[in-house]
Amino acid sequence: MPNKASGVREQLLTAQKKKLIVEFTRPFEAGKFSGFVMSIGPKFFVLASLDNGFAFESYCCLRIKDVRQLRCPAKYAEFYSAARKIHGDKMPRKIALDLSDIGSLLTSAAPSLLTIHREKRDPDVCSIGYLVSRDEKTLEMIEIAPGAKWESEPSYFRLKDITRIDLPGPYERALISVGGYPEFFARKST
Repeated sequence: MPNKASGVREQLLTAQKKKLIVEFTRPFEAGKFSGFVMSIGPKFFVLASLDNGFAFESYCCLRIKDVRQLRCPAKYAEFYSAARKIHGDKMPRKIALDLSDIGSLLTSAAPSLLTIHREKRDPDVCSIGYLVSRDEKTLEMIEIAPGAKWESEPSYFRLKDITRIDLPGPYERALISVGGYPEFFARKST
C-alpha cells in the first residue's frame, strides 16, 4: 500500500465516498486503527473509530501524513460489517469540523471536551480538557486530570506539536461524568 500522502489521500477519499471500513497503523503507537473516514482536509481527516467489538467508539482527527499500512477496505471488512449489522449499529453521523488547518479544527471542535496528543514530543501522554483560547501558534486549555479533578490554571501547547485530536470516547465521558464542568469557566465569567 502506498505511504505517500497523495496515495493515502486518494484511498481515504475512496473510503469516505463508498463508506468503507479502513484500517491502518501510525508510527506513534502499536496496533491498528479501524473505522469510517468521515471527512478529509488538507492535513487532517476525521475517523469514526471502531472499538474491538467493531462498534463506534469516538471521533479521531488524525494527520494524513502519519497513516501507514492503509488497507481500504480493511482486511476483514465484510466480517466487521456483518458484526455491526447483527448488533444494529448504524453508520456514525458526520460531524461538522473545519479541517482547513489545525487552528480551525480546534476552534470548530472546541464546544466539546478534547483530547490532545503531541506524540512526537511526548508519545505516552495526552491532555484532556476544554479549549480556553488559541492564537496562530498556541492553544490554551483547561485540563482534567486522570482522577477527574480539574486543574486550577490552564496549560499551553504549540499547535505545530499536535498530531491527533480526539473527541470524547468512553474514558473522556467517564472523566466528565465524575469531574463535572470545570470551575475555571465559572470564575472566568464573573
